[in-house]
Amino acid sequence: MAKKSGKKDKLRPRTTAEKNAKYRLNPLRLLFFVCLALGGIGIGYGAGFILKKEQSPIIPVTVAQPVPASPAIAGPPVMPEVSTPAPGKPPRAYEEALPKEIIIHTAPPATPPAPLPAKIIPVEKKAPAVEPVQKKEVAAVTPVPIDTKPLPKIVIVIDDLGIDKSRTARTIQLPGPLTLSFMTYATELSSQTEAARKAGHELWMHIPMEPGSTDVDPGPNVLLTGIPEAELLNSLNWNLDQFSGYVGVNNHMGSRFTADRAGMNIIMKALKKRGLFFLDSITTGKTVGRKAARKYGVPFAGRNIFLDHQDDLQSIEKRLREVEKLARKNGTAIAIGHPREATLKALGAWLKEIEAKGFRLVTLSSVIKKP
Repeated sequence: MAKKSGKKDKLRPRTTAEKNAKYRLNPLRLLFFVCLALGGIGIGYGAGFILKKEQSPIIPVTVAQPVPASPAIAGPPVMPEVSTPAPGKPPRAYEEALPKEIIIHTAPPATPPAPLPAKIIPVEKKAPAVEPVQKKEVAAVTPVPIDTKPLPKIVIVIDDLGIDKSRTARTIQLPGPLTLSFMTYATELSSQTEAARKAGHELWMHIPMEPGSTDVDPGPNVLLTGIPEAELLNSLNWNLDQFSGYVGVNNHMGSRFTADRAGMNIIMKALKKRGLFFLDSITTGKTVGRKAARKYGVPFAGRNIFLDHQDDLQSIEKRLREVEKLARKNGTAIAIGHPREATLKALGAWLKEIEAKGFRLVTLSSVIKKP
């Protein structure tokens, strides 16, 4: 009977509870499998870290190097005003790159003297009778040698004045006479130029002219090439009317405009009518400033040297020594600087010693010969 009941139990279908009980994990077995899985994960991470550390020295890594920006638009602008560039465009600099070359001007050929008469007939004149004078003994006097050789002349022109009023005021306080050239689009020009005039400096006007690069900003009412004469004269007259008391003009930038013969002829004709001088800053070797000025009879000069084409104290002091050397050799030297910290510091010390070194500081108009 017992065996039959056992067979019946085997043939009887199992209930759901009985089936679940068959596959239910033992708690200890479940804990074992969890620990095994966590251990496997930890071993995997550890092996990956070790392999990565060992292999990292031989994996080439490319590091992006900074690309240097164009010098024309990199860094703070030369001029101190705040610029508002167009969206997506970098701010433009307020000065062209200043040439480092020293310009030595050659004088135009002199006009030959008038020919002498073919024959000169001397006229004999009888000297009037003079009674002999009794000589008196006079003590011998040692003659004092007199140096009649003129001192070398140096002209210091400071451009770009009027925008930075603090540095402009410091420039005006420098010993003079200096030649100070004010920006036409600066503000409060009347008071600034009057202060310069009272300090004994000579006033000039710094007119913006078209540069060769579009990466620099010459400012408003710039003189442009290729525009109608009436439009060009409107821009010129706007500039010339911004303040008074100046004796001449020089170009701010202008490496493109000063090489344009048609435009420069128009400008020189207008300067002649106003009786103004012209200083060519010579920002390009292709300038036609001298030829145009000579054509219309405008008193002209060209700069010899830029003091601060490199804006650091040692370079500017070196340029000042080159100015001295040029002045001794040629008799005159025209140097152009700007109201920058290093320039003002170098000039402040140098100007105090210029007379002791045997030079004469003069204004620009005093060395320009009228045609």
